[in-house]
Amino acid sequence: MSTLDDRIEAVAATAKAWRAPEHPARAEAAERTLASDNRFTEESVAFAINQAAHAANPTALRRWTAGRESAEPGRVGLWLGDAVPMVGWQPMLAAFLAGHEVVVRLAPSSPALLPLFARELERANGEEGRIRFDPDWPGAMAGFDVVWGSGASEDVARLAEHAAEVGLPGERVRLHGERYAVAVVGADETPEARIGIAEDTWLYGGEGPRSVRLLWAPEGLSPDPYLDAFSAFHELFPPHPDRAGALEMPRAFLKAAKASYAWGDGFLVSRGEPDVQAPGHLRWAEYTGLGAVRDWLRAQDDLALLVASPGLAAELNGSIEVVAPGDAHRPRLHDAEGQALYALLAG
Repeated sequence: MSTLDDRIEAVAATAKAWRAPEHPARAEAAERTLASDNRFTEESVAFAINQAAHAANPTALRRWTAGRESAEPGRVGLWLGDAVPMVGWQPMLAAFLAGHEVVVRLAPSSPALLPLFARELERANGEEGRIRFDPDWPGAMAGFDVVWGSGASEDVARLAEHAAEVGLPGERVRLHGERYAVAVVGADETPEARIGIAEDTWLYGGEGPRSVRLLWAPEGLSPDPYLDAFSAFHELFPPHPDRAGALEMPRAFLKAAKASYAWGDGFLVSRGEPDVQAPGHLRWAEYTGLGAVRDWLRAQDDLALLVASPGLAAELNGSIEVVAPGDAHRPRLHDAEGQALYALLAG
């Protein structure tokens, strides 16, 4: 069996190869992904691949694993349900690096990226068959040592029930239902920060647990500079053609309710109470003091991430993971969530 160093070298070599857009396996995976039933764009798929491929560099991989071989190699089940490209690449790599056999249920929206990456990863490591893809793996959950999953809340609830039925200990099960990110801005954010928030919000059309779906702003702050940033971002990352149609109904509802809103190519922003909206629809909520925002954040069970500048983050002083504007979709392997993931799998 390969060692942790062998597996790190295999991951790093495969990731390096995938940084090149013309790499045959990457090109094939991207083409098949864009032909699937989703609202991904060529630009968003390229971003997702590039981010993962650059994050999995030797230094980051060694820092992430910190030399920890799995105490006892076992069998890990991954349920991937979030509608974003490359969903599940971190838990798949974590389970592989820990030396486990990995069985993956793919998100239907992204059927090719992980399988083709895994195929090359196993060849680089010289041990094929350790990563398998099975759409029906919940039926074999009794054979898993660890289960990790994310996606629709109803799917995750059924997985939790099944895990309990087969007697999997709660500490070996990590499941996340539908989650989202929230941004908090001040009165003096820089143009770079506004562009960063545009990326954090619209890169995947608002889909996925790391996309900003609600923005807290000081009372009276004009949204116009942010709307300009949103439009500028979409010039570089055009939305999927179906996004506009998906926003017609919420836009019509806002118009009938005489609500304050604005829209552009592929996005919708409404001003109102801090109620999280559907993907593609950003709610702009106002605060008079950060204390109210802090209380609201603490009450959110499905909040995955907070986007805020360091100064605001210090004032909010919460326990949720915080990233600077522009970093929501650039997770580091060794951040708090990544460390918790590897600790779960390495034991």
